[in-house]
Amino acid sequence: MYEPLPDLPASGAAASDVPAPGADVGDIFEALPDAWLVLDASMQVVAANRAYLALVSSERAAVIGRSVYEINQAGSAAQREARRRWLDAMLGDGVPGESRLGPPIRYDLAGDDAGPRVPRYWQVRVTLMATARGERLFGLCVHDISERMEDEAREQRERAKLRSQARLRQVLMEEANEQLRLQQEQLQHALAFASVGAWELQTQTGVFTCNDQFKMLLGLPAAATITESRLFGELIDVEYRERVRYAFDAARFADAPVEVDFRVTWPNRERHWVLLRAARPRGSDAQAAEAGGATASVIGLALDISMRKESELEHQAAAVTERAARERSEEATRAMDHFVAAVSHELRSPLGAIQSWATLLQRSGDLAHMARAGTVIERNARQLALMVDDLLDSGAIATGKLSIELAPVDLGALAGNIAEDMRIRIEEKGVRLVADKLESCIVMADEKRLRQVIWNLMTNALKFSESGEIVVSVSVDAAAAGTAQLSVRDSGRGIAPDVLERIFERFYQAGGSGRASGLGLGLWLARSIVRLHGGAIWAESAGEGQGATFRVSLPRYR
Repeated sequence: MYEPLPDLPASGAAASDVPAPGADVGDIFEALPDAWLVLDASMQVVAANRAYLALVSSERAAVIGRSVYEINQAGSAAQREARRRWLDAMLGDGVPGESRLGPPIRYDLAGDDAGPRVPRYWQVRVTLMATARGERLFGLCVHDISERMEDEAREQRERAKLRSQARLRQVLMEEANEQLRLQQEQLQHALAFASVGAWELQTQTGVFTCNDQFKMLLGLPAAATITESRLFGELIDVEYRERVRYAFDAARFADAPVEVDFRVTWPNRERHWVLLRAARPRGSDAQAAEAGGATASVIGLALDISMRKESELEHQAAAVTERAARERSEEATRAMDHFVAAVSHELRSPLGAIQSWATLLQRSGDLAHMARAGTVIERNARQLALMVDDLLDSGAIATGKLSIELAPVDLGALAGNIAEDMRIRIEEKGVRLVADKLESCIVMADEKRLRQVIWNLMTNALKFSESGEIVVSVSVDAAAAGTAQLSVRDSGRGIAPDVLERIFERFYQAGGSGRASGLGLGLWLARSIVRLHGGAIWAESAGEGQGATFRVSLPRYR
């Protein structure tokens, strides 16, 4: 069990930090995904959640009631001393609500079975709080950043290795310029063996003097000529030309070498990544630039880093995919929560009505009450049956098991029949039904499923209309003579532009004033059934309060 937490802070805490009425603060603290310690004014640990105990592989009894300076004493003497100074700096005076992020620190943990200590890096955010009684508390959110530190160290070593190699080749090249032709040839052989391209750009002529390896990195034959205009206008991929040109311009003025990577597409359509290191040469040419002018030439090296770059891009793509999958999972969870709440709400109303009128039937012998009770029970039972049918159809569509039986159906006549069936229900609500433009259009469809689509669209229009009219029409699509179009237009609540596409999602219900009844399945079922018929369905609305129009397009029977 967790240690009881002190009272909530009286100041320095946001309103969103206060749990809902009835919630157990200890349970919320215990379930936090981040590792947390809470200290009192004497630096004694008063609470530690599960995440913290798991992070440091410790038992609750080993930390609660002890000084933060005494717990988890696993590192070397030097690390423990550094940890003490680190805590002194982080737990100094402050005002309630102040939050401090400490610098990373290395503090190794003990290994299993008294084995060697495991290297670990930590970072802590300390928040100073005050309880309702004015007692000072320190909240420590502890993060294990060992992986991040290791990744940064590994990347630094890799870049240092590349810089070391490039520097070595540059030194060799400078020495070769001062040596005999034989030494120059030996340098060229060494560069070719290491797959390093060497080059020099004469800025006045725009011509590159380079070895064959540099040309190979750009996908060119040994006899090719490279000019500045060709490099930026043809060889480097378009999206990287500006950054490489900027690096060249910077190298003409900078005292230190400039690095830039870019992508090239070879004539065989293969893509390669090149790391280029550029600098202005030393000597007489560089002396001319000491007064603030640009050097007349730029020299440098180039390496093929395709494998490393592709690995980096794969990791980035994987991170994006993982983030998108996590967002989709969270969205699905929210949709399911909403669905469960909607089902609970929608089932409760008809079941309550049936139960109440059934009880009345048992207690009353009044024939008038019996007739009314029968009507109410029948209506609510029919509503329950429709919801159950929607749920069953939803499951069948989701699993790909919903089948349709196609036969010639007059879309106009079917829409007219459904409109007449719903006329009394619509007019009882004070809404006018207009269905006087129903052309005869024969389509290949499952009449039962197509009836379900039209019924759902008209029911949806009625649900969001308190007055005005509902207009149902069927016609041959003027833009596509081979299709029939059903239109259901209402003058009701309307649809905001940002949710026009989302209203066809499963379990989704558009917001607005009041709560719309239903399970959020009607429009999703309609779209799924229309697609099974090879048709399309979409919604149009000028905005909230402007009404909405739903259109269904189906292939005509020939």
